[in-house]
Amino acid sequence: MVNGYRQIRLGVYSAVSAGVLLLLSVTTPIAAAYTGAEYPTTATWSTGSVVSVNDSGDVVAASLAATNYLGVVTQQIDATTVEVADSGAVSVLVTDAAGEIASGTRLGLSEIAGIAGAWTGGVAIGVAQATPTDWREATLSNQASAKVTTVQVQLLTDGAASDTSAISAFFAAVDRTAAGIAGKPVDTWRVVTALLIGLGGLILSFGLLFVSSRESFFSMGRNPMASRIIMGGLWKIVFLAVGIMLITLAAAYLIVRIG
Repeated sequence: MVNGYRQIRLGVYSAVSAGVLLLLSVTTPIAAAYTGAEYPTTATWSTGSVVSVNDSGDVVAASLAATNYLGVVTQQIDATTVEVADSGAVSVLVTDAAGEIASGTRLGLSEIAGIAGAWTGGVAIGVAQATPTDWREATLSNQASAKVTTVQVQLLTDGAASDTSAISAFFAAVDRTAAGIAGKPVDTWRVVTALLIGLGGLILSFGLLFVSSRESFFSMGRNPMASRIIMGGLWKIVFLAVGIMLITLAAAYLIVRIG
């Protein structure tokens, strides 16, 4: 009977841990800061421009042909200095020429120099954190027109990785899976939160089952006469573990599906 109480107590502690994990995951704020560096320049840059470095070491507008992606312009400090962010959350100039852009869309370099677009391979810049609504027509240097706007983007620290990178491929697969479940692009923070909750629930559930079953079989070996009571306690733990798993998986699904 004592072992049964120990198992129930362990189950209660695990349930409380699952609740704490859920609360922390849902309430964890998204970092809005960014990290960057200052670079010399002879050009005037608009905030949100996507830039790279040419063979001479000069900051230039980045496009699909760029080989040395640098980051996103956050401010023109003076006539000879520009600040470029390479991680964090910043505003980025985007175009819908390569596909629709919505919250959760992965962005990359586009055919238009200095402007990001929907990622189709190559360099991945970041993930859109909102759905743009204020599109405007802009005339490019070659006199062609395109729809452009700015959107808040969570930059990827592995932005220089190509589409063959294992990390890039993993996040692309996660994005596609989440979008398939939700039926629309999903914010990165929702995907990460859902993964944390889902994995946390599975770990708690299987850990609880493993510990409880091991203790139960040891207890029955020491006291066979109490096997009926011990098995009853074990079945309660099994139901509790299944409940934790279902609740956390449901929470993960709702986080991805709703919003």
